[in-house]
Amino acid sequence: MASVGSSCALDGVRVGEATGRSAPECAPHPARALIDLSANENPLGPSPYALAAITKAARQIHRYPEKEGTALKGALAARLEVEPEQLLLGNGSAELLDGIARATLWPGDEAILGVPSFPAYRSCIARADGTAVAVPLRDGAEDLARMARRICERTRLVILANPNNPAGGAFGAAQWEEFLAQVPSHVVVVADEAYFEYVSLPEYPQTLKAVADGRNVIVLRSFSKAYGLAGLRIGYGVAPVPLRQRIEAQLQHYNTNRMAQVAALAALGDKDHLARCIAMNAQGRLYLQRELSAMGFSVAPSQTNFLLVRMADAARVHEQLRRQGVLVKRLEAFGLPDAIRVSVGRPEENKRFLEALASAATPRSHGVEAR
Repeated sequence: MASVGSSCALDGVRVGEATGRSAPECAPHPARALIDLSANENPLGPSPYALAAITKAARQIHRYPEKEGTALKGALAARLEVEPEQLLLGNGSAELLDGIARATLWPGDEAILGVPSFPAYRSCIARADGTAVAVPLRDGAEDLARMARRICERTRLVILANPNNPAGGAFGAAQWEEFLAQVPSHVVVVADEAYFEYVSLPEYPQTLKAVADGRNVIVLRSFSKAYGLAGLRIGYGVAPVPLRQRIEAQLQHYNTNRMAQVAALAALGDKDHLARCIAMNAQGRLYLQRELSAMGFSVAPSQTNFLLVRMADAARVHEQLRRQGVLVKRLEAFGLPDAIRVSVGRPEENKRFLEALASAATPRSHGVEAR
């Protein structure tokens, strides 16, 4: 492969600038554009209505955004059949996790989380001076039975990723109800459903019912994934009003910007675009699972827009893919040095990833058992 020199230019754009992530030491041949399958982004992008709303709102960027996000909360409340007073808006759901940790944890309090899981969980617990209690996953999803057994008088918070990132698995309604019945009243449960729209599990839990029943449950969802608004950083939470008030007291005023609010509101109304994104993801996920399995890789079942792929020499394969202009996620930060995570892209991107992987993999890349 021809080198393009130390500037790592791709059609006049530096790789780090083009992706918003670290620039590789060398880039693919300029004739082949970089494809980024590392961050679980929506390859179709946002609804055209969202883009139009942003354009219109640009004329008002000298004005502060609506502090309460009343219009967006009203639309979400109608869609979810909850009260607007139960809703929180955040600069991504990660900001809401920070607020939740600060609202629930005192120094030394315990927070239970699954491992591997989204690194931001540990970070928000640490910033609140809490103690993280890690419980290994079971079949790629949170082990709710084991988590329930770990709850004690010091436990104040349980964070559940459903589906899990990076494993991709999800737990069902029966497990959720059994778990919830064992959670004492002093414990707050977070159901992080960032990939909710992609789930095809028939018995997926109705977590909002627990909120309606007044349980100490917070449901987090995001506009970053299926709605394609990752660059605007907007997420939301649903919680009982007293708990919502405690969390909101930890958040900054004007924490969601004008563009994010109007884009999310417009995206929420475009059900056709959302359906197209979900359908393309389902087809691409099935295609990648089938082809990767045929190549001999161990692929975890997924309810998301990404796949976890086990391989013995993940670091070398990741590097070889990068050199071919295909970015995937290494998982050392998740505690999985023998795996990569690949996002589902457009059909042509999925095909190119498989072609690059075929040339990057060696016999010892295969045969690693799923965990």
